[in-house]
Amino acid sequence: MGEGRVMKKKNRKSLKWKLISIMLLYWVLPFLVIIGTIGVYMFTSQEQNQMERLVSQVEMNNNMCVERLRMLIADSRQATYDKILYDNYRTYKYAQEGELAERVFYSAAQNYLDAQYSQKKNNSIAVLMLRSNPKERNYSSYNFSTGGSYSQIQTFFNNDIEEVLSVSEELDTSVGFVLCEDRLYLVRNMMDKNFRPWGILVNRVNVEYCFESLINFENDYNVSVALNGTPVIRSGGEGEWENMPELAFERKGNYQFHKDRVYTFQRVKNNDFNLELVLNAKKTDLFTPLYGYMYLVLVMVLFLIPMLLLFFWLSRKYLSRPVERMMDSAGQIESGNLGYQMEGDTGSLEFEYLREAMNHMSERLKYQFDHIYEEELALRDAKIMALQSHINPHFMNNTLEIINWEARLSGNEKVSKMISSLSTLMDAAIDRKKLPEVPLSEEMIYVNAYLYITSERLGKRLTIEKELPPEIMNLKVPRLIMQPIIENAIEHGVVPLGGGCVRICGRREGDNLCLDVFNDGDFTEEDEKRVARLLAPDYDTSKESSGNMGIANVNQRLRILYGESCGLTIRRCGELKTVSTLTILAHS
Repeated sequence: MGEGRVMKKKNRKSLKWKLISIMLLYWVLPFLVIIGTIGVYMFTSQEQNQMERLVSQVEMNNNMCVERLRMLIADSRQATYDKILYDNYRTYKYAQEGELAERVFYSAAQNYLDAQYSQKKNNSIAVLMLRSNPKERNYSSYNFSTGGSYSQIQTFFNNDIEEVLSVSEELDTSVGFVLCEDRLYLVRNMMDKNFRPWGILVNRVNVEYCFESLINFENDYNVSVALNGTPVIRSGGEGEWENMPELAFERKGNYQFHKDRVYTFQRVKNNDFNLELVLNAKKTDLFTPLYGYMYLVLVMVLFLIPMLLLFFWLSRKYLSRPVERMMDSAGQIESGNLGYQMEGDTGSLEFEYLREAMNHMSERLKYQFDHIYEEELALRDAKIMALQSHINPHFMNNTLEIINWEARLSGNEKVSKMISSLSTLMDAAIDRKKLPEVPLSEEMIYVNAYLYITSERLGKRLTIEKELPPEIMNLKVPRLIMQPIIENAIEHGVVPLGGGCVRICGRREGDNLCLDVFNDGDFTEEDEKRVARLLAPDYDTSKESSGNMGIANVNQRLRILYGESCGLTIRRCGELKTVSTLTILAHS
């Protein structure tokens, strides 16, 4: 006992000096940090760095706006490249504009406008007017999803048509923008093969979409956007713009200080339009974080010395006894008395906090021992989520390439379906409801979306067959568990052969749900070795390339969720046939 007391006394003395050393460090370290911080701010230009970041953001947002305007112009010019309107117009003219010919041309023009512009986010209405009689012979379409309506078409003909016609007279083959109050129109003449205008195509620009990236700046800055010299967006009062200096727009992107304000600006010029962006803010608003930091440094300097003296006073008066009591409590816990509570007042706020923390720790230890099973489940769920977070961008990239190809060479209907399928897959990957398991019927929705996109890519080279009994469709499966297996079957089986069949089957065997994916393609000895390595229980997916990670990820997810009896197997099934089997614990 005496020797134990000596050890306690030595430890208490050692702890005291360690705490005093820490207190000294709490004085020295903040002081050094303050001096170092002041030095950094004195010898580096934080203001310039912040402005360069802002200029970079302006350039990026402006480029996004420019790209959307270019797409709007490209959509307008597509009407000429397609030649659909012009061919029908020639037929209409050669028929001497008879009533039947006029109805045929009306139907063709109306159908083309609906197909080309009623789903475009960059415009709300589209109007085609014949140059010979624009007010009487015209055809229109509107995009309901972007706010387009018959009322907007009426507003155009009642209020804006004269100004649009006036601008079109001067356009020749170029495009023009017309701003009528807050309504922005894109105007372009439709030319025949001799470059004579026969019609006028007008699109009302969806300003909220095309200028979305610039409108977003309005939360923090006064924003001015001019298109071909005409102000399109301007926020803030006139007093905040009246003293604006002459800005050097010839530079790619820059900023300029003038009096108490900062101006960030950029101009984009091309053959179709000139776009000028100016951001305007007060210096004090823009650099408030820097000023606040300097005030914080001053407050820290003022309170540093009193805090140091207070620490020394507390260590002398309230160190020895509270530490001894806490050591006794630690001994109780060490001896196995979990849940032991240290009673009484320690005499100081700091040690009172430590006492409560120790009591809480004692209770927590007891709680953790009583609930170790729940903790293991939480750890297992965390590992599942970590495995699910792996994303293979290869399929997404291929999909976007297909959509781009279809958009250029096909009609919009097929592209719309592919985008819808891709949206279904992306919603499943994002998993907003955070549900790791879904009914097999919902999983097949994602599978069908993926198969639709892949079928558009491979065409008749790919055949899909499904044999899924209705009684298994309500059983739960992990979200997106089948897509990697089907993708593997197509990419490693069907594609190398130049075509083939993928068959999806399901059955219930006892307590398990078995899902089979058959595909054409030989399962070689080299494939067997590679699959055995990927499906090994101790396989580390972090060391594998994304192209080989899918089946390993699926196997590990199933083993973690349902135990070692479940998982993924891949084997040869007859000559030039391969089957991948998912074994899942059957539950609903």
